[in-house]
Amino acid sequence: MIKGLYSSSNGMPPMLVKMEVLANNLANMNATGFKKDGMFVEMMKDSGVAPNSSAGELTTQLTIQRTTDFSEGSLKQTQNPLDFALQGEGYFVVQTPHGERYTRNGNFTLGLDGSLTTREGFPVLSSDGKITLPNIQRIVQENVVVTESGDIMIGKDHVGKMRIVEFRDQAKLKKEGSALFRSDEENDPGLIEKEFPVVRQGFLEESNVDGIAEMIEMIEISRHFESNQKAIASQDSTLEKLMEMGKL
Repeated sequence: MIKGLYSSSNGMPPMLVKMEVLANNLANMNATGFKKDGMFVEMMKDSGVAPNSSAGELTTQLTIQRTTDFSEGSLKQTQNPLDFALQGEGYFVVQTPHGERYTRNGNFTLGLDGSLTTREGFPVLSSDGKITLPNIQRIVQENVVVTESGDIMIGKDHVGKMRIVEFRDQAKLKKEGSALFRSDEENDPGLIEKEFPVVRQGFLEESNVDGIAEMIEMIEISRHFESNQKAIASQDSTLEKLMEMGKL
């Protein structure tokens, strides 16, 4: 009986975390370049057996880890010459106040000085630093052409080349906001300069969230959580009756 109470209660915290993950995925379903999260639960061998401790200590037998699904989202054509998507693996590199960050969100714009930036104002980087388009007052955006290799052309003039990178182990990337990633591996981030990227101008990568699948999973988890609540209430009631019988 006691074991059943522990087992039921032990399964509820992961469900709450999973609900948070699903809710965050749905909230960012329309965010360009967003990668959905998942959850991994590591369970100790004897986590279903009540030790000589409180129920709160029992839940520490579960290790809950969030994971990121880095699969590619669908490409949406926008016809905007400053929208870019990467086909296949790779990340654009941007400069933030906290250092270099990596993103699949190619919804860029031009700053007042002609620099190519994200919508948040972070400069997009080439191998030589910031990408700045000359004579910004005279530039017509439609004349800005970016090749599949990331070379930026204005007419016949080569302005720069987007820096595109990939990682040997994407699992080491950590999310920062909805579409930025950072690497905590300072000594060896596993970063590789991508020699042959495929940059699609006039396209954006949509998030890889399947809204219907997320909603279905959310409903299933809600039902499982409710079932566990009922099981705990039922076992608690039965245990209370057994204790009353023991007093007779």
